[in-house]
Amino acid sequence: MDIPWSRIALNRAHPTMDLDYPEFNETEGAKLTVTVNPASAEKFFAASGHSFEEIAALGKDRKPMPRFPLAVSLSAKTKVEVTRIESANLVAKIPGSDPTLRNEYVVLSAHLDHIGIGEPINGDRIYNGAMDNGSGSALALDMAASFKKSPEKLHRSVLLVLVTGEEKGLLGSKYFAAHPTVAPKSIVADVNVDMFLPIVPLKLLTVLGLDDSDLGSRVREIAQSQGVKVQPDPEPLRNLFVRSDQYNFIRHGVPSLAMGVAPDPGTPEVKIFKDWLTQRYHAPSDDVNQPVNLEAAAKYEEIVRALLINITDGERRPEWKPDSFFRRYAETAKTGE
Repeated sequence: MDIPWSRIALNRAHPTMDLDYPEFNETEGAKLTVTVNPASAEKFFAASGHSFEEIAALGKDRKPMPRFPLAVSLSAKTKVEVTRIESANLVAKIPGSDPTLRNEYVVLSAHLDHIGIGEPINGDRIYNGAMDNGSGSALALDMAASFKKSPEKLHRSVLLVLVTGEEKGLLGSKYFAAHPTVAPKSIVADVNVDMFLPIVPLKLLTVLGLDDSDLGSRVREIAQSQGVKVQPDPEPLRNLFVRSDQYNFIRHGVPSLAMGVAPDPGTPEVKIFKDWLTQRYHAPSDDVNQPVNLEAAAKYEEIVRALLINITDGERRPEWKPDSFFRRYAETAKTGE
C-alpha cells in the first residue's frame, strides 16, 4: 500500500458520489461495501480452512480463487443520507483547419476536482490537490494558450476536456465519454494528464497503454527525440491504466494513454517518489509549497504538445493493437452492443 492505513481509514468520513442517471448504475443492489485493513484480514478467514495470505497470493498470481463459506459473519447497520449536487465538466475546442479532418477530435483530458475539505492531518483539513490534479488542469490551460499563439494549423480539432468527479469514481469522464459534445465516433484519441509528478528531472517517462495502441510508438519517438527514455507501467498489478479518466474513453473504444515522470530505477529518485505517495498523495500536504522541478514540467508539456500535433496531423486515426486487451471495447463500439 502506498498510503498508511491510518490515512486510508480517514476516507470513511468523506462522502461517496455517483451519477444520478439510471444508465450509469453499475452496482445496482449493492447494500454495503467494506474496506479491510490487511493487518486484520485474517480474522475473516478463521476456521475456514483458508487464510488471507493464501487468497492474496492467488490473486497476485492471477490464479483461480477457491469458493468456500466463511465461519464468521459481519453485522452492519447502515444509514444513507442523500444530497443532490451539480458539478460541471469544462470543454473547449481548438478547431482544425482541414475541411474533412476538422470534424475529427483529439481529446486532451485532465480532472479539475480533488478531495476538498476532509479529516485533518497534522491539523490541516484542506486537501489542496496541487499535483493531483492541479498539475494536469494547469497543463491543459497552458496548452490552450500555447495553441492560440501557435502558427501551426492543426488538421484535426482538439478538445480540451476538464472533467469533474474523478476522485469519486471517474464520474465526469464517464458522463462525457457517454454523451460527448461532438459525435462519439469522431473522437480519435484521448491523451490524459493526471498527476504527472514533475518532482525529479525528466529522464524517464512511464506511459500507461504504451503497448496497447500505436499512440505508444508515437510518444516513444517524440520522447526519445528529446532525450527521454520511455517505459511501460512498471507495476501493472496496480491497474493504473484503468484508474483515471482515460479508462472511460477506452470503454468507448477510443485509443488512449496516460503518462508521467518516472524515477530512474536504482537511484535515490525511487525513494523520492515513494515518500511522495506515502506523505502527500491524497493528503493536505499536496500543496503549492512542495518542491517542483519546473524543467521537468516544461519538457513533459512539450512532449504532450508534440503528441497532440502528431495525432491531429497524422493521415490515419490511432488504432488499437491486435493483441491489446482493450481492443474488445472498440469491437463492441463498432457493433453497437
